[in-house]
Amino acid sequence: HYCLSNPPFGKKWEKDQAFVEREAKEKGFEGRFGAGTPRVSDGSMLFIQHLVSKLERPENGGGRAAIILSGSPLFTGNAGQGESEIRRWLLENDLIDAIVALPTDIFFRTGIGTYIWLLDNSKPEERKGKVQLIDATGMHSPMRKSEGNKRRYISEEQAQDIARLYADFAPSENVRIVNYMDFGYRRIK
Repeated sequence: HYCLSNPPFGKKWEKDQAFVEREAKEKGFEGRFGAGTPRVSDGSMLFIQHLVSKLERPENGGGRAAIILSGSPLFTGNAGQGESEIRRWLLENDLIDAIVALPTDIFFRTGIGTYIWLLDNSKPEERKGKVQLIDATGMHSPMRKSEGNKRRYISEEQAQDIARLYADFAPSENVRIVNYMDFGYRRIK
């Protein structure tokens, strides 16, 4: 019913390419990668599809998942290409509940911007067809001593504030509620 994942950012998947592409072609949506495959240089969208495949079926109460990713799954891929088609599938199937932008410098090995994707295959009625965007980039505290690239952390109180923003499901200075169709675009040459 619940899944948590923190896969490596920007992980290449060329070693598994033949297996993944065979599963995508032979099994389609009966397998894990029916929505397509991303560029071989970043497997983030494969991790998302794998996570979605593990969610409890909606007729059994549904499932929810949280996955921490870099910004690349949000922006890479042109319309009609791998990442874009996977995002389209996630949005059209109403699987993205919320995306939380986290502060930079909260991980040991990287200072890049990171995001929590909250996925749900059985959204409550008020969230159907919507994606909640939460800007938590300013919600952090400084560490007394840096640990690698980690110079900030999210305190318990700040984590509660972020959770409250999510639970309130109301537009505010740090929250936007958008229709999933607002994410669609076309590339016209």
